[in-house]
Amino acid sequence: MKIHITTLGCKVNQYESGQIAAKYIAEGHEITKNIKDADVCVVNTCAVTGFAEKKSRYQVARIKRLNQSAEIIVCGCAADRGLNERVRGFVSVQNRQKAYIKVQDGCNNFCSYCIVPHLRGRSRSRPIEDILKEIRATGKHTVLTGIDLSSYDDLHRLCAAIDRRFELSSMEVCIITDDFLQILGSNKFFIPNFHLSLQSGCDRILDLMNRKYTTADYLARVALIREYFPGARLTTDVICGFPTETDAEFLETVAFVKKVGFAHVHVFPYSRRTGTRAADLPQLQASVITKRTKQLDEA
Repeated sequence: MKIHITTLGCKVNQYESGQIAAKYIAEGHEITKNIKDADVCVVNTCAVTGFAEKKSRYQVARIKRLNQSAEIIVCGCAADRGLNERVRGFVSVQNRQKAYIKVQDGCNNFCSYCIVPHLRGRSRSRPIEDILKEIRATGKHTVLTGIDLSSYDDLHRLCAAIDRRFELSSMEVCIITDDFLQILGSNKFFIPNFHLSLQSGCDRILDLMNRKYTTADYLARVALIREYFPGARLTTDVICGFPTETDAEFLETVAFVKKVGFAHVHVFPYSRRTGTRAADLPQLQASVITKRTKQLDEA
């Protein structure tokens, strides 16, 4: 059979699509980029925002339109929101330059805006030995990834043991300590790219988001990173238009982002997710969210 795979969302989804592809290939099937040629179309969906979930539904509808005879299999986070999930597997996904290795799944943080812990479940870590074997098998520049990479059971020991060029995907503030940075600095294979999640530069909003740090904590960890890695590339995520956020609080975030001096900021409009605590807060108008997102993106 010919299999087409559509992937939406994060690096974890990219990894899991690679798992799916490897499973089909091992069974003697062929992966095709052409939807019209496919016997089976797999859609690996995302539900992190309302727009992502809408895009996932659109991709399913598009496949139905282009290939009415294909079997469609839906997996990923949006599938856990009520669609059919039928494919699982375990091998890394690669591109020409990098191999994304998923070391952890699930999340225990329950940020008030995020539906993912309700879909992925509690944090679960892979054995270090399995991860190292997989990294060595790829022979490529590795990116360690996970739903909440910072909660990996023994990230310190894993990072000390890697003997290939590697970097880390999105991390939480809590993981940035002297001990951890010393371990990274002592491994000549580590590439100092740090994606340190922020979400807001206002302490009241961080508290409402159930983010377990303040802006002062964040600045201290940034300073620590730059102490150990003066040339580090620092990137982040910021959500605009969180419920009850005032104009003044939004401007606090803009000022904070400028103060840190990120190499890049991924700016996201707040998206109400039913089942989260933030969904029950007074919501801002869509026009306000759009305006703030554009303003920060251009700052």
